[in-house]
Amino acid sequence: MYKHMPKTASSADIQQNYRALFNEVMDTQEPLFVLNNNKPEVVVLSLKAYEELAESKEEYEMSLALKAIEDYELAKKNNKLKKLKSLSDLM
Repeated sequence: MYKHMPKTASSADIQQNYRALFNEVMDTQEPLFVLNNNKPEVVVLSLKAYEELAESKEEYEMSLALKAIEDYELAKKNNKLKKLKSLSDLM
């Protein structure tokens, strides 16, 4: 995932140096983990990195949907579909 430790900043660092930190995020395309009381609280991403992440999520969800359709069609072809009488039959 990361070749090195992720970049971190405190919430005070963000308040004092937000422009320099944001510029670094945009230049490196690496996330910036913002710490509050030494615990990660939020992550700052460049817009490009966010869009790539959103696109990969969408592609993954599409692949799951296509796999579910493929499984359904295979089960239908092999007469392995079951007719349920109630919702509790799913459990």
